[in-house]
Amino acid sequence: MRPKVIISIPIILWIVGGAFGQETGYDIMKNALNRTTIQSMEADLKLILQTGTGDTREREIKFYSKTDPGTDLTKMLMRFVYPQDVRGTGFLTLEYADRPDDRFLYMPALRRIKKIASSGSGGNFMSSDFTYYDIGTPELADWTYALLREESFDGIDAYVIEATPGTSQVREDTGYSKIIHWVAKDDLRIYHSEYFDQSGELKKRLNVEKFERVNGFPFATEMVMHDVIIDHTSRMIFENLEVNNPIPDSFFTPRMLQRGL
Repeated sequence: MRPKVIISIPIILWIVGGAFGQETGYDIMKNALNRTTIQSMEADLKLILQTGTGDTREREIKFYSKTDPGTDLTKMLMRFVYPQDVRGTGFLTLEYADRPDDRFLYMPALRRIKKIASSGSGGNFMSSDFTYYDIGTPELADWTYALLREESFDGIDAYVIEATPGTSQVREDTGYSKIIHWVAKDDLRIYHSEYFDQSGELKKRLNVEKFERVNGFPFATEMVMHDVIIDHTSRMIFENLEVNNPIPDSFFTPRMLQRGL
């Protein structure tokens, strides 16, 4: 069975801290991915899209996630509430430890649910710079890790870790030839990452601009993904976090995607 993280959204979970004193890239990432004790979360999520010329669009989203410790099943539901043209759009992810994940998108205008194949996980999520894969949960076993060096970056002592796809299928599905992470030595929070496309060119940069302590661990509450090729950015902000509240399993079903707001 492949190791699983405990809660959703990979961009966030790759940022949560881990254990100390590890020497290999794999050990550092393994501990970083498995440190959080959060079993469920509710939050208000803002997604702000900005072009290189300064034009902006804003999305407001209700976010829910839950992990079943006994089965290692991680579930995430995102429901758009603003603006009107995307209101009611829903995205559901069911992430399994022993088989491919299920991703469903509900578009109110079409009144139907679309299942997103693994081969489509590299597509952009709702016109943002985050892909469907980025907002899912990364599988530790899907990547190989190398500790490139240790350095001070943005005034923080960090490990620099290169993640490369473990198989050609992972490379094809994600669209990434490698991802480089800057991991703070003090608590193993990932505060900067760089994503490279299939040709090996730098495609995107992720900067985490704000962390908050949730259940004693650093959690990324504000981050910016910048597509350096088209000069477009997406800012993701988590607000009104509530953790470990009971959320019924029925909430994370395709049927729930069609529920009115």
